[in-house]
Amino acid sequence: MSNPTIYVDADACPVREEVFRVAGRTGLKVYVVSNGSRPIRPPQLPFVHMVMVDEKPDAADDWIAERITPADICVTADIPLASRCLAKGARAVPPTARPGRRTISATPWPAANCRVTYVN
Repeated sequence: MSNPTIYVDADACPVREEVFRVAGRTGLKVYVVSNGSRPIRPPQLPFVHMVMVDEKPDAADDWIAERITPADICVTADIPLASRCLAKGARAVPPTARPGRRTISATPWPAANCRVTYVN
């Protein structure tokens, strides 16, 4: 299995800096995907790739869902995007995830094709 890539649904993500720190420590590549609705300062880190998509609704979601693989992780608060990622076998983590708190896993759950589990 290849190293995971982290995809960040960036327009409403309050934890970008934390993602960058974790990715730097673990050697993972990060794609920060935004439609430009909020200015995002590029971090100038070699493993972080900034992606600007069209301003049309769900353009960032579509870009991520088209590229994510089962080895990858998506950081998003968007339930439909999380569901699309889980359907492709990837992992989805909300920006509020902390050890011992509830998050989204790949096991079916009626509301969003996922269930709530604990992150360790």
